[in-house]
Amino acid sequence: MAIEAVIFDWEGTTIDYGGRATLLAFQRTFTSFGVKLSEGVVRRDMALGDLAHIHRLLQDAAVRDGAAAYFGMTSIDDLAVRILAAIKRTRLAILPTSAQLKPGVRELIAYLEANHIPYGTTSSGDPELIPDLLPLVAAQGFRPHVNITTKDAEAGRPDPAMNRLAMAQLGVQHPARTIILGDTLDDIRAAQAARANAVGVIEGASLLGLAKDQWLALTNQDRQQLRWKIRREYAAAGADLIVNNARDLVRLMQSEATMAAN
Repeated sequence: MAIEAVIFDWEGTTIDYGGRATLLAFQRTFTSFGVKLSEGVVRRDMALGDLAHIHRLLQDAAVRDGAAAYFGMTSIDDLAVRILAAIKRTRLAILPTSAQLKPGVRELIAYLEANHIPYGTTSSGDPELIPDLLPLVAAQGFRPHVNITTKDAEAGRPDPAMNRLAMAQLGVQHPARTIILGDTLDDIRAAQAARANAVGVIEGASLLGLAKDQWLALTNQDRQQLRWKIRREYAAAGADLIVNNARDLVRLMQSEATMAAN
């Protein structure tokens, strides 16, 4: 199969090992308001756009009351806007660290560019962060041709709108010849809904939720057990392919290209 394009998610897939940047930005911001959020609570609706995510969190009375007391206001819409502004500041502060490419991504990009395969990104995160992010990843060799956010498509995952728009802008004629690489179940569902090849990455994924040092501190047996657990979750969500990391995807693409040539 000739690949027409590859579409990447950002956090946990391309950058930000463990997909922890948004998690930390939300937790640190709400903690500054006197509200503590567990990792599970933050991750639950992370596929939504930031404002929708905040509105969902504010449905909890304790979270809403804590934020209202801090800001001295009770309007949910006004609270959400103020909270979003604070989260943006926190996220920007940690961006230089979280924007490091994950292992294997450079090799994957080198393969795509050598074979003239266009690539782009989609993001349910803050659209205003992309202009600050792009120079940081460009310095590492990652220069996507298109970058689609919820601002462009007006829908977060698992809705396929961002993927469809990215494919259209990349000139894709056959969605079934597109690879969409992600690290959450909603990434897989959105790729499937766009009729593309849904590929789930395991190591450093948001679905796994472990920082690199946490992952490396595990025993080989524990890492293997977690790999199988994540594989089962991706498979249940409909993944067409599951890889440990970006290097595995490069090897698979090279192997398929060799077989096709013969």
